[in-house]
Amino acid sequence: MIAEHIVSSVCNRFEITRNELRSQSRKAHLVDARQTCAFALRKFGCTYEYIGNVINRKDHTTIMHLLKNRLHNMHENQRIANETVNAYKDMAVPRISRKKLNMEQFLEMVQQTK
Repeated sequence: MIAEHIVSSVCNRFEITRNELRSQSRKAHLVDARQTCAFALRKFGCTYEYIGNVINRKDHTTIMHLLKNRLHNMHENQRIANETVNAYKDMAVPRISRKKLNMEQFLEMVQQTK
């Protein structure tokens, strides 16, 4: 589910399709999108092999190169990845857990949701 959300968000951001993201094309904007996906998925602790499967790359070393050695637009892609990760976290974390409540306030909120 996380990978689907990340891929969808990145594809929307770069205005590309999933097929373009997973294609063998080396066009700069597609490589930027793949790098952004890889950065975001790595933040969630995904392995290089898993990320390679998500973006249709044969070998985990391709992902390692993408994250460590490709410098073109790296900082911008990291920024976009951070925004994507934060947007997912905001969506996934229930609002009730983001508030610091004492027990009475918590019970009151639970009663209101019934």
